[in-house]
Amino acid sequence: MISVLTRYIFMQSAVPFALATIVLTGIIWLTQALKMLDLLITQGQSLGTFFELSVLALPSAVNTVLPIALFVALLYTLNKLISDSELVVIFSAGISRWAVAWPVMLLVSVTMVLVLALNLYLMPAGMRELRTRLFQIRGDIATSLIREGAFTNPVTGLTVYVRSRTANGGIRGILVHDERVRGKAVTYMAETGEMVRTDDGPRLVMYNGNIERVSDSEGPKQSPVSLLYFDKYTYDLSQYSSKNTVTEYESRERFLPDLFNPASNDLYGQQFKSKLRAEGHDRLVATLYPLMFAMIALACLLPAPFNRRGYTLRIAIGAAAALVARLVGFGLVNLAATRPTATALIYLLPLAVCGICAAMIAGVRLESLWRPVLASIMQRLPFGSAAR
Repeated sequence: MISVLTRYIFMQSAVPFALATIVLTGIIWLTQALKMLDLLITQGQSLGTFFELSVLALPSAVNTVLPIALFVALLYTLNKLISDSELVVIFSAGISRWAVAWPVMLLVSVTMVLVLALNLYLMPAGMRELRTRLFQIRGDIATSLIREGAFTNPVTGLTVYVRSRTANGGIRGILVHDERVRGKAVTYMAETGEMVRTDDGPRLVMYNGNIERVSDSEGPKQSPVSLLYFDKYTYDLSQYSSKNTVTEYESRERFLPDLFNPASNDLYGQQFKSKLRAEGHDRLVATLYPLMFAMIALACLLPAPFNRRGYTLRIAIGAAAALVARLVGFGLVNLAATRPTATALIYLLPLAVCGICAAMIAGVRLESLWRPVLASIMQRLPFGSAAR
């Protein structure tokens, strides 16, 4: 049965964690969305497509944010508990530091499961689909040729103009002038229209318009100009649409089996095999970073004596330590991509940091750990022996 203290500390940590996750994810999502917005505007995509691509980028953003949000939330919660003298009362009642850390570890466990799910499936699935959709959008001439308030020439002899677009993706004021066949110019004009995708390719469906055909043919019974009115007319755009598909996926877009064992016919995978394996190990070790960040936060504030001036310095040191540890982790992944023998260091780093932090939480002073080692080294040096 969960104790009142466990439930209280868990909730005190979970609420700031959720808020920090939402805020930080929103910032990263907005940054990524703005990068895609210009492409979508120039390619004439709808608002629905924009939100679809933004959602596909969310798992990657959440995966980046979760450990950071957990670290920020724990620093805030522990600092609040100390400032309100709640931890003083808890420790005075004979409750150990590990009992306080236990509800934090429950939140860490939930975060680790989320990070694992994101790295194993959700993030690569989202990034793969995002790449596929962006590839289709960039190669889809049929859609890009329809730009609001501008004349476009996708091929020689073809001009397309639309006056405006509607919020639901429809178009108004359409003009298509086709003079690719010499001596037989055709002009299509319509009040409204829409792009429709079919199995055979995209179609431009126009409503309430006319077709004007101009021919150079001469004859007593032939008119050089013919005009046909229509309620609905479908113009085939499949010849301007790219039929290529993505054949190679980068490391972030691959699932774990593809990272460790790329197929023999996978040219990219065979060429960058070491890089892909390093990415695979980075995905697995990412599960340990929420634990490492939580241990750093606990080690900074749980053993801290009461201080009326606050704990800004300790929080700054903890933030710096977390930043340095994560940067070293990135460096080790890059090192493992060129030197596979360094792969073990990727896992050793967060485990070593957790071990040091656990010793600090238990009350072990760091001086007692490094001073004997330093003294032993000094004794082996020539000047150390002479001094003795």
